[in-house]
Amino acid sequence: MRVQQFLVLGALALVFLLYTTYHQQHRLSHALHLDRLVRDDHRVVAHNRMDWHAVWTAARASGSEEDFAAAMRGSAYGGADNTIKLQRSAESPSCPPQRECPVCAPAITTTTTIAAVGALSTAPRHDSPSTTAAGADGTARTGSGDITSRHSWRSFVADGQAPQISKALVQSVAKDGAVIVTWANFALWDFVKTWIFHAKEVGLDNYMVGAMDAQIGRELVAADVPCFAMYQSGSNHSGVGSDHLQWGGEAFHKMGRQKITLAQMFLSLGMDLLLVDVDAVLLGDVMEYFGRYPQADILVTSDQLASTIEPGDPGLELPDKAQSPMNIGLMFFRYSDRTVNFVDSWLDAINADPTYWDQNAFNDLARQGWDPVSKVHPNQKRVFMGANSTLGVGVLPVASFSGGHTFYVQRLYEVQRVTPYAVHCTFQYGANPGKRNRLREAMLFDDPPSYYMDDSFVSVELRRVPSATWAEHSAKNNSAMKRYHFRGLDMQLGAVWQAMRVAAVTNRSVIIPKLACYCDKYWTELDQCRVPGATQTRIPFLCPMDHVLDPIFMDDGASDFKVRWREHSFLENSRCPDWVKRSRVTFYSSAMGTRPVEKWVVQEGGLVVLLPANLTEGDIREMLKPYYAYKVWHIKDPEKFFGGFDDEKLAAAVESRIQHLQPVMPPDPAPPPPPMANSTAAVPVQAAGSDGTVDAAANTATANTVATTNEVTGTNAQTDVTSPQLPPDQSAISCCNLYSGCGLTPGPSCGWRGLRGNSGFQSQEPSHGAREGRHGTPATGLAA
Repeated sequence: MRVQQFLVLGALALVFLLYTTYHQQHRLSHALHLDRLVRDDHRVVAHNRMDWHAVWTAARASGSEEDFAAAMRGSAYGGADNTIKLQRSAESPSCPPQRECPVCAPAITTTTTIAAVGALSTAPRHDSPSTTAAGADGTARTGSGDITSRHSWRSFVADGQAPQISKALVQSVAKDGAVIVTWANFALWDFVKTWIFHAKEVGLDNYMVGAMDAQIGRELVAADVPCFAMYQSGSNHSGVGSDHLQWGGEAFHKMGRQKITLAQMFLSLGMDLLLVDVDAVLLGDVMEYFGRYPQADILVTSDQLASTIEPGDPGLELPDKAQSPMNIGLMFFRYSDRTVNFVDSWLDAINADPTYWDQNAFNDLARQGWDPVSKVHPNQKRVFMGANSTLGVGVLPVASFSGGHTFYVQRLYEVQRVTPYAVHCTFQYGANPGKRNRLREAMLFDDPPSYYMDDSFVSVELRRVPSATWAEHSAKNNSAMKRYHFRGLDMQLGAVWQAMRVAAVTNRSVIIPKLACYCDKYWTELDQCRVPGATQTRIPFLCPMDHVLDPIFMDDGASDFKVRWREHSFLENSRCPDWVKRSRVTFYSSAMGTRPVEKWVVQEGGLVVLLPANLTEGDIREMLKPYYAYKVWHIKDPEKFFGGFDDEKLAAAVESRIQHLQPVMPPDPAPPPPPMANSTAAVPVQAAGSDGTVDAAANTATANTVATTNEVTGTNAQTDVTSPQLPPDQSAISCCNLYSGCGLTPGPSCGWRGLRGNSGFQSQEPSHGAREGRHGTPATGLAA
């Protein structure tokens, strides 16, 4: 009996001990959560993924909550065992099972400006011992390995404003003698937050953001982002407008000069510098990659559209083959007297000529007196000696350090089987909205949770799609290939127009479906539907939306109906909460139906409703009212779903918007001038009709035999017919009535200067035009 009593008492004591131990651990972990998540009621703090085993170990070893919090704070704020990461989505933070951590809760959200970005880390930086790094010339300089013995950059902040630049400020952020710098004004705050998200995600924390106006300076300080003012004390801005990412304007050229001034300034502090445009996001540890090439004074990206190295080779491009313009959107400067002298001469060159574009100046100076075969670094053949053999320059691999074409259109990193390190939003249309949409399509833009949760959506199934193989497509001539591409777009866009009509009736956003492109989009004539030089483009490819629907034309002033939309990858994005993805109803349409009939189909994600075909605006409002609460309406038969508007004004606005967005097939290139009177040379041409198609009977030449197009097969045939040429000015005008967003100035052969307001080419990186059209020289035509 006594033994039984002893065992019972022992068991009760054990239960009590376990309870009190767990309760203490619970309270301590809760205290740590609150210390981290509610440190500042004006900011959202990143909830990093905790090592919970370390938490429990520290709790058992601590004598009090204060000891525990002190012991764990280093880990909580990015200590050696736990690096701070930005939170990826609106989902709950990483946490042990609920039974072990009952306090674990979804991430805090607020309505402040900073919260709108997601969770920017506001954890203070801790100093660590300085290290010494050597430049390419062997010069030793002080850097920071981690920065414990120095002041935090925040010690330079006064009154919540971005601090003025100083060597001490830069040293507080630098790591191994290097610093990463981007810059922006408040109009690009969302780009800045995305840029920071990716830098942190790949483990880079030695970055600074140049604040071009006081407003973004305050936001950066509030978000605990290391920053510096690019404006003088007492001023509110740097003199560069909000459109500095859009190519060719006054702000763009001002920004170029400020950019080189930044390079000069940071190099004068004895630092290695990675200078990155804010629309170029970092996807890998670029600093580790740059360390592989100590022979290079400068490493720079390129507008090269094809790789010059074998698949699987992660090295630099071959300098004798990668001769396209170097793109200065991402540049690494290794500190040396050679680098400093080059940057000084670069800045002098563009200051001497206000019209001299900074990128052209860089290419001219870097390739002055170069010989990419014989004048290379003796220890690294892929580093050429430029600037009259005074500078080692390496061209970064275009598959890993990509532009907009090699990344989004070609997906060249897949073809080359290499790791992507960075993507720069070049070669795209639609200005800054186009850049945002490209990043969203690649699931790289760090949108706030509200982007995914605060709207309802309509998506459609593409029932009619083009399906030709490349072998079938490439057997056609250029004209027939182009026509097939546009017929394919028409087939697919029929469903998109229906989605827009339904969205207009139900006040929803359209999820743009994945569209197949059989031709690239460019402002010069294409070569078998590829941009000249882009020989590794796989056709068909997944269209970037701006190739088909210009983002600017979705909600500009052309119509009272403005399209709200989401990218094709919206529901695939891990940032989109699962509950949004599950809140879905799928609609089928049947000519035999008279009322909604509900089914549950697991393969369709849940609820399926069979509806009568051709519902009118009134039918949709009344018959589908029970389904308005669902976040996603997926329409399986879009061509049969919508039967027409009741509201004539709404109908006119929607159809006007659709007409505004409709791609227009450009004509074939204008015919060449006739031969001289004493010439007997044949001049085969293909004259384009008003609809942009080529009629075999309308072809003309001075010889009896000309090449014509067989509409059915797309192959070449011979004919003896002749007919008048298209008049030169009509040819120019139709050449410039191009598909949505091209907007070219009418001229003898359609140059690429903008005509339609904010249409796409303002956002282009200009070296594309400089390469193909040579600084604005009229191009020879435009293909799809």
